[in-house]
Amino acid sequence: MILHLFKMILNRKKTYFFLFLQLFVAFMAMFLVMGLNMKKFSNYFQPLGYTYEDVWLVEPDFQNVPEDKKAEYSSLILDKLRAIKEVEVVSAAQVIPFQQWGSEEKITYKKQVITALKFEVDEHYQDVMGIGLVEGRWFTAKDYVLNSIPVVISRDLAERDFKNESALGKTILIGDKTAQIIGVSEAVRENSSANLNPGFFMPLQTAAGKYLLKSENTENFQLLEDKVRKSVTSVGAADIRIKQNISLGLIKKYAHKTDYIQLSITFVVFVFLLINVFLGISGMFSYNLSKRKAEVGLRVILGASPGQILMQFLGESMVLTTLGILPGVLIAVQMLIMQYFEPYTNEYYGILSIMCSAMFLYLLMLSCAFYPSLKATRLNPSDALHEE
Repeated sequence: MILHLFKMILNRKKTYFFLFLQLFVAFMAMFLVMGLNMKKFSNYFQPLGYTYEDVWLVEPDFQNVPEDKKAEYSSLILDKLRAIKEVEVVSAAQVIPFQQWGSEEKITYKKQVITALKFEVDEHYQDVMGIGLVEGRWFTAKDYVLNSIPVVISRDLAERDFKNESALGKTILIGDKTAQIIGVSEAVRENSSANLNPGFFMPLQTAAGKYLLKSENTENFQLLEDKVRKSVTSVGAADIRIKQNISLGLIKKYAHKTDYIQLSITFVVFVFLLINVFLGISGMFSYNLSKRKAEVGLRVILGASPGQILMQFLGESMVLTTLGILPGVLIAVQMLIMQYFEPYTNEYYGILSIMCSAMFLYLLMLSCAFYPSLKATRLNPSDALHEE
C-alpha cells in the first residue's frame, strides 16, 4: 500500500512540486529556529555557579580623573564602601554577571596553547558572589607577593584540559607570565541564556573600576542607592561621577530583555510562516481532492469503505511529507556533521531539532488533510461520477 502511494505520488511529481518546496522550506526554517534557540532555552535551567540576589553594583566614572590619581581614588572609594554598615563584603572586580564578562586569554600548559576566559577579580569576589570551590582555595592578599600569579580555574576548564589528573599545584603560562593553580571553582556562566565557557580567576592587574557589594538590603533600592552615593561623593573628588548604582537583580532583568525581544520576533515570524504553510497546504489538498471525485466514486462502487478512503488520503499526506522533508533532513544532518552551528548548539539538540521539526510537519499535514479527506468519504458516488 505504501509503495503504491509512493509510485502514485512520484507519477504526479509535477503537480506536487510546489508542495514539496513548501515542506522543504518549512522544515529548514523550523530546524534552524529550534536548533539555534533550543540550547539557549535549556541554559535557563542550568545553574549559574554563583548567586546574584544580594549583590549590588557600583561603577564610578573616572574619565575626568588624572591617571596618577585613579588608583588612589579607587582605594579610597573601596574603603568608604566597606564602611557602610548595611554592606557585608565589598569586592573590586572587572567581571560583572549579565553585563561585562571575562576576556579571552591564551594559556600554555605542557607546550600546548589553549584558550580560556580570564576573570580579573580581587580576593573578596568569591565571598560576594558565593562561588563554590571544588578543591583547593581562593587566593588572598598574601598571594600577591608570590613570584607566580595565583589562579583559580573553573571545573569545566579542569575537566577539559587536565582530564583525570588534579589541576592543583600545576604551573601554567598566562601570556608570558608564570601562574600557579591554587584552586578549582564551580563552573560559572555569564547569564542564564549564555553558553558555559571555561575560564579562570586571577588577581586584578589594574586599579578597580567597578565594585560589587554583598548586602541583604538590595531590595531597598532607595536606602542602598543613597548610602552608596554619599560614600562615593565623600571622597571629595568633584570629577568623579557614578555611572551605575544598581542591584544585579535589576541588571539581570535588563539583560534578559534582549533575549525576550529576540525570541518574540523569532516566534512571530515562525507563527506567520506556519499559518501560511497551513493555509497553502489546506487549499491545495481541497483543490486536488475536488479534482479526484471520479476516483473516489469509482472506489466506493468497487466496495471501498469510507475508512479505507480516509486512510488512503491520510497516507498520501504522510508520503508527501516524507518526500518533502527528506532533502531537508539530509542537509540538516550534513550541517550537524560539519558543526556549522557550534557553539550555538550540539549534536544532541541538533538531532532533537530534526525530530521535532519532522514530527510537527507530519502532524501539520495530517491536520491539513483530515477535513478534505473526510469530505471525500461523504461523496455520493453517483453524483461524483455524474459530474465527471
